[in-house]
Parts: sequence; C-alpha cells; structure tokens
Amino acid sequence: MNYSIAIAGTTKRTRQCAQSLLESDLFNISWVLTPIAKPIGRKQVITPNPLDNFASENGIITVWVDSKINQETQIEINKLERPDFLLVVDFGYIVPNWLLEVPRISPLNIHPSELPKWRGSSPGQFSILFNDKKSAVSLMVMDKKLDHGPIIHQDLFDINPTWNQEEYYQHAFDLICNNLDKKIANFAANQYLVIKQPEESPTLTAKNISKNETFVPWEYIQASMKGLHPSDLSDLSKLLQNAYKSNKNLALTLERASKAFNPWPNLWTIIQTNQGQKRMKIIDSELNENKLILNTVQIEGKNLSKWNEVKNSILS
Repeated sequence: MNYSIAIAGTTKRTRQCAQSLLESDLFNISWVLTPIAKPIGRKQVITPNPLDNFASENGIITVWVDSKINQETQIEINKLERPDFLLVVDFGYIVPNWLLEVPRISPLNIHPSELPKWRGSSPGQFSILFNDKKSAVSLMVMDKKLDHGPIIHQDLFDINPTWNQEEYYQHAFDLICNNLDKKIANFAANQYLVIKQPEESPTLTAKNISKNETFVPWEYIQASMKGLHPSDLSDLSKLLQNAYKSNKNLALTLERASKAFNPWPNLWTIIQTNQGQKRMKIIDSELNENKLILNTVQIEGKNLSKWNEVKNSILS
C-alpha cells in the first residue's frame, strides 16, 4: 500500500528524514510545513532552511510559518488534501491540537532519546552531560503532551564517549532514517503494536540550554585540572549542579559538558590575560586519572587553539 505523508520541520535532520521518504516506494510526500526564510548572518541574507530548500528542489507544496502557527496557517492547510501521516522533526513550534488531527492515520514525531528519558528539545545534550552510556532514537505517536505519546519503534545505540552533540544527533538520525518508510508502514499495518509511555519521565526535562547555564568559573576549571573538588559549587548553574550530583565528579562533569555543549552554546569561562578579562570557550577536553585535560579552546577574538599553545598567556 502507498501512503501519503506531510512533514513539518526545519533543520538538516528534517531534510534527511524527508529524503529517506522521498526515495521510498511506500510513501508520497504531500506537502511540508516549515518556517519562512529569515535573514541570517551579519549581512542578514534571506536564507531558506534545509527543509524549505528540499521542498523547492523536489517540487513539493510548501506552507510557511512565521512567528507561530495561527489561523492563517490552518486555513491554508485545510485547503490541501489530508495526508495519511504528519511527521514532525526538529520543527521548533508548538503543534496545536487541530494540526494533530489533520492526518488520517496518525501524527508522528522522531525524538532522539530513549523515551521516556529526556523529554524535551535537547535530549542529546542531556544524555552526554549526564554521562549516559546508552541511548536510542524513538519514533512515536504525537499527543497533546511533550514527547509523551506511544512509542512505535526505537533504535538503541551506545554513546561514544568522544561524541559532541552533533555527532550524537547524526548517529541517531542515520539509524532512524534507515528503513524509516518500513518503520512507519509497519505501524500503519499493526497500530496496536505500540508501547505506551508512563505519565512521568525518570529524568529531568531536556529543555533548551542558554549560554548563561554553560558558564563555569575559572577557579573550578583550575581545581578540576588538579583533580580537586571545591566544597562550594554554588557558582555553577543549576543545570551543571544537577549534572555534578548525577556524575559525582566535577572533572567528569566539565569534560562531559565540553562535548554536550559543542558546537553551541559551548562550555565557557572568564580568564585574565595581559589584555584584560577575556571569555574562553572550552571546545574539547578529556579525563586523565580524574583530572580535566583541556585540549582545544578559543579565547575571545582569537582562532581555535590547542590549550598548550595559549596557556602561558593566561594569568592565574
């Protein structure tokens, strides 16, 4: 049987899922729902997002969203033929109830965590930060609650300790996009074979992470490099304090944070140099006998550097 599917999303990961379904004999992409092109970069060039480009390249009907999904969006979608499925991937908008009711069979979502763990928008970052050894990418039915609907399929995987967030997500989406069409079609044929999630998650909500939350005082980094544990960690953000409570080791927490927050918003600190105070990003680090080893850093106004090349310019 051939199914129709609409896709709502924004990023290169959405495009990867869309490409997988475009190449399938089981699915036809009816239309996409995606943010309208916005000015990007210093020159503020109007730039379509990856899913928008995908639809344009393949002649697929596109419905654009500006600041939010509103009545105008609903009117435009109601003019289109109802798809069998709506697949939401990396969308960034609250999906209203009326949109969940548009598909004939089901609204679906791809969430890169081992649900019910790490519900929210940053599951990969939280999995790395809290030093999980295993994770999964989940295909689920969307309902009115956050990442709460029944699970259709999960691809389990080990978390490579060297991964940053981008590498985590790329691995997860490579797994779920392999035979994605068959995973959805199998659900259509056997809708009773789903796993109901518990009401409550066993973990914190993996919320959006701000730059303020990824700051760590330089003295904490210095202590970790010596294998020491400061008795007072109150100057850490609540997020990093929670990770420390779970990891029970400050050096480990900061090493995990350098990967979880790379490439954005990065673990960062303030250092004193001959030119005054400067912000320094911790791009990559590792552990050696419970001591934090800085590998790659970026001092404000400078290029990426090896720590050993710049450490002498920092005033203790």
